[in-house]
Amino acid sequence: MKNKIVIFSNIKGGVGKTSLCALFASYLAEKGCPVIAIDADLQASLYRHRQREKDVAPEEPVPWNVELLDTADRKQTEHVMCKLKEIPGVVLIDCPGNLNDRNLELVYRAADAAVIPISFDADTVDATGIFIKALRIVSSANLVFVPNRINTSERKSEELRQRAQTTEFLGLVGTVTPTIKQSVSVKRYTTLYPLERGQLAAVEPSFAKIVEILQLNE
Repeated sequence: MKNKIVIFSNIKGGVGKTSLCALFASYLAEKGCPVIAIDADLQASLYRHRQREKDVAPEEPVPWNVELLDTADRKQTEHVMCKLKEIPGVVLIDCPGNLNDRNLELVYRAADAAVIPISFDADTVDATGIFIKALRIVSSANLVFVPNRINTSERKSEELRQRAQTTEFLGLVGTVTPTIKQSVSVKRYTTLYPLERGQLAAVEPSFAKIVEILQLNE
């Protein structure tokens, strides 16, 4: 299949980019789509999560690979991104939650799509706006906004108005997927085992939209 590079990124922490990256990797793998995950975050949360799981269950087969990407060396980063572009499948890259590393532009530039997890609080909305402006300078990737860990029981009129305004604004620059509700099952992820029924039900509408945007069914 054609190569697709998808970054998971936002400069606001706590929006769930690493967990969504892992859940989406499992979602694609279970659909028979070739997928590899690249951990470009300095914290290496995704990579370390896989290592911990393999330490506990060394005989468990790996459904998708996780590799580290150190962006400190610009030439090496450029070389790796060129190689990733040649992979026949989907490459998911968990990016750092900051804009301090200038070499990240090489990652952004190579991306076909940017999955940007969001919440609707003012700080996250402001940070997302800053990230969009910075990303657009170097990348023409399709922007996919995923409202994640959303408490749908909140029904205050001001909160609903803010959500509607934010969704409308983001829809002008990209695609806003269906909401992923706040739940323990989504916050908890595994890199080795199939998605639980509750996890799949929670992420399916959003992930199906991303698959549609990436044209993976064609």
